[in-house]
Amino acid sequence: MPKSNKDIQKLQSLIARSVTEIVSNNIKNEKVGFMTVTRVEVSSDHSYCKIFVSFLNNAKNSMEILNRAKGFVRSELAHQLSLRRVPEIAFELDDTFYKQERLEKLLNKEAEEIEKIKKWSE
Repeated sequence: MPKSNKDIQKLQSLIARSVTEIVSNNIKNEKVGFMTVTRVEVSSDHSYCKIFVSFLNNAKNSMEILNRAKGFVRSELAHQLSLRRVPEIAFELDDTFYKQERLEKLLNKEAEEIEKIKKWSE
């Protein structure tokens, strides 16, 4: 039986909150640094889950540590959530911030070029 969109959204919210708590309280590796769960995508049958995260700094190293702890995070999720079956999890780096920053730099550079052309043509 397909799950409702509301059920999936509720599960996504629970997973996001729980993973944030698990990583900040239970992973004893200070190299992970400050992590934010930006988005969670759960399959309609609740068997698979992508957890998008961002880091304040050193994202590559932090992602490696997080991926090594994936089994631990999933087992902790099983303890915290009352689900018949805890979904397989995959961590993905959410690089939206970096893309936005790059786009803003390009737009600012383009605006400067347009301003130079306007001054030159006057």
